[in-house]
Amino acid sequence: RVFSLSSLTAASLCFRYCLQPETGGECLRWGVNRSLAHSRVLAHKERLDNLYVAFAVMLRAVVKAGDAITAAVPPAGAAMGEGRREWETRLLPGVRALGAACPTSFDETSLLEGDGEGLRREMLQARFEHLGRIMRCVGCDRCKLWGTLQARGFATAVRVLLADADGPAPALTRQEAVALVVTLERLSASLAFVRELL
Repeated sequence: RVFSLSSLTAASLCFRYCLQPETGGECLRWGVNRSLAHSRVLAHKERLDNLYVAFAVMLRAVVKAGDAITAAVPPAGAAMGEGRREWETRLLPGVRALGAACPTSFDETSLLEGDGEGLRREMLQARFEHLGRIMRCVGCDRCKLWGTLQARGFATAVRVLLADADGPAPALTRQEAVALVVTLERLSASLAFVRELL
């Protein structure tokens, strides 16, 4: 349930939906598809719950990995340097404040405690690898891009959260850092969209 991407994907696609497709596959007009949002997400309490749980997971991971995200972005270069400064001065402090204000909803370390910890960790990793293979087979390029990015974001979040609880977050690649931050942003935007429609 925690790692269900269907609610996030459905909410994201309903928020920016092709309302007027062109014959060649392009879209002439984008907008909100309220009826699809209701049928795919809003009419299903468990799907709404999934969005909130996924947001809590991602927020905790981004808070824990804040310094690792900063370290993954090179400070040199105009575009990278400016983005990194904004992350360090505005976005990361805001994310940390939000994380401190949110209640603790679960203890992620309990996912792997006890007998068979190694096996459960391997099974979890295998599920994310399988999800990545599924995303490569998706026909819609837009869905494939967002699904792959979000799957990587969740896989990275799990790796961050299940790392040494008292230690710093593991080092991240730039792609993992981007996936974490973008997935948190997509979840946040999806929840704002859901609140607007309810």
